[in-house]
Amino acid sequence: MEKNKSLADIEKDLKNAKLRFLEVVRHGDGVISEYDLMMGYDADFYLNQCPILAGHIIYYRKELKEAQKNGVQTKLF
Repeated sequence: MEKNKSLADIEKDLKNAKLRFLEVVRHGDGVISEYDLMMGYDADFYLNQCPILAGHIIYYRKELKEAQKNGVQTKLF
């Protein structure tokens, strides 16, 4: 986790991770790069065999929770 990562950046990363996960669930191999498919990494691999996309969501949720641990300061003054 980056020490100076803003709350907005973490929320953006979490949102993008969720969108990517849903994109692969909905469209399957159609949204996986040709290179990944050629190497044997298809939608089933990313969703089931090695659920890295779900792992990204879990990571960013944890990062967000950690960033909010001591409350959120919206303005300095």
